Amino acid sequence: MSDTYYPSVDINFIEEHVIKSGKLVKDGIIKFGTTTTFVVDGPQAIYKRSIFLRELQPGQICFEQATALAFRFSFMGALLGWLEENRDWKEGAYVEQQEIKQN
Repeated sequence: MSDTYYPSVDINFIEEHVIKSGKLVKDGIIKFGTTTTFVVDGPQAIYKRSIFLRELQPGQICFEQATALAFRFSFMGALLGWLEENRDWKEGAYVEQQEIKQN
């Protein structure tokens, strides 16, 4: 049986890492009520480059959207660390990274 509880994630944490990725257009974050839109840089049509988030509670997004963004913008390790530190939550399927020794 899979875990039915997944923690929410702070939207400020997500925004910080999406901005750090450098993949957004200038001023690429648009907020309207409880919806935040990220506009990714690129030649595709705007609807293909727009990512919409809706807050579950003020300042919080769902786990599924957070992990999708972490994967797309390459900050999955930071998200998993944040979840462990701030939500006391750790998925059982990953282990701590260890430095690979070269011979």
